Formats: sequence, structure tokens, C-alpha cells
Amino acid sequence: MKELFLKVRRAVRFLFYKNISISDQIKISKILNNTQLEQLFWKMSKADRHHSLEVLQRTIKHTDNDSLLKLSLLHDIGKSISEYNWLFRIMAELKFVTNRKAFNYLNHEDIGYDLLKENVNDPDVSKYYFDNLLTEKNEVLDKTDF
Repeated sequence: MKELFLKVRRAVRFLFYKNISISDQIKISKILNNTQLEQLFWKMSKADRHHSLEVLQRTIKHTDNDSLLKLSLLHDIGKSISEYNWLFRIMAELKFVTNRKAFNYLNHEDIGYDLLKENVNDPDVSKYYFDNLLTEKNEVLDKTDF
């Protein structure tokens, strides 16, 4: 039931996401500190960028680990390969939609890893992503990604 509540809450927030402020854009740039990572971040939809900023803000309350802060901004980059409106996201998560697009949405973390491997020259970034998101979700990220 808690999971459903969080999904509904996130869907409602999706409708009200706004552009990211200049000060937050500067913060994002400083944290990512890599043109390739910034390009991947800005390819995400406005809603996914805003959500990632929210995750970053919650993560900062738990840690100052640079790699984890980057991961909090990049954890949804796999969603950038397509547009997913809020209704589609709900339908895919509830398995009412089971096409290829829904499969990609539900497996966006794996896709994000592939994007990092293909587009970022620093293998440490993709390794950290793999170890802390795909192999076992980092404890702090698990608490802050809602």
C-alpha cells in the first residue's frame, strides 16, 4: 500500500514540475563536473530532471559522497530514450501496458548503464552506477528515490 501511495504522489507531482532554477542548474553542473554527464542529464524530460533534483536534495541530507550525488542526478537517464507521460508510467508499472516501450520504461536503469558506457569516457562512473544501482541499490539512494 505504501508503494502505491508513493506512486500516486509522484504522479501528482509530475503534473507540477517546473523548470530548474539557474542556481540549481549551477549546482547540477558542479556536481556532475563532466560535459558528457551533463548532456545525458539534460536529455531527460523536464519531469525526470526535476525528480532527479529532488532526489539529489534528499541525498545531500544523508551524505556528501560525490559519486552518490552524481548517481542521484543520473539514476533515471535511461528514461531519456523515449517520452513517457504520467499515465503511461502508471499503466506500465501496474502491467496494464506490456509493449516494448513499457519494457524500456521498466528497465530504464539497465538502459541508463548502457548510455553511460557508450557516452562517458570515465569508466568509474558507469562502474559506480552498476555497483550502486543495478547490482544492489545503494542504501541512501533507496531512501531518497521516491
